[in-house]
Amino acid sequence: MNKKIICVWIGTFESEDKLYKDYLSFNYENDDEPESKFAKDSGLGYYDEDFMESWWFNTLELNELVQYRDDLPDTEYFFDELIMELEKHDLSNRNSISFLFGEYGEHITNEMLFEYNGMHINSKQIEFVFKKEYEPK
Repeated sequence: MNKKIICVWIGTFESEDKLYKDYLSFNYENDDEPESKFAKDSGLGYYDEDFMESWWFNTLELNELVQYRDDLPDTEYFFDELIMELEKHDLSNRNSISFLFGEYGEHITNEMLFEYNGMHINSKQIEFVFKKEYEPK
């Protein structure tokens, strides 16, 4: 049986370049422990970035986010709940959203997400907002 998980963070960045090149990209100079600013701030350490999707907007608006629903896998299992959760947050100063997927079962990916309890400090450029485990049919 395959169990999957998604974790979501929202963030604030000066530009799309700052998000993708400075924050999300891994520094492989220390091959033993490659790290990104996102990995450090989220408390995850290393993760498989092939299972991450991040989007930058001028301003993160729910009606715009909904238009991209079909660009993510498995949205039928989590997207409506994610939108309801995001409605509880002040998004006026947020302009990015990052989705990280994990899986247990036939393929094991980012399994540390199942134990993830969010961020210890919320004064970072990102804020942890959502976690959902699901079993695809």
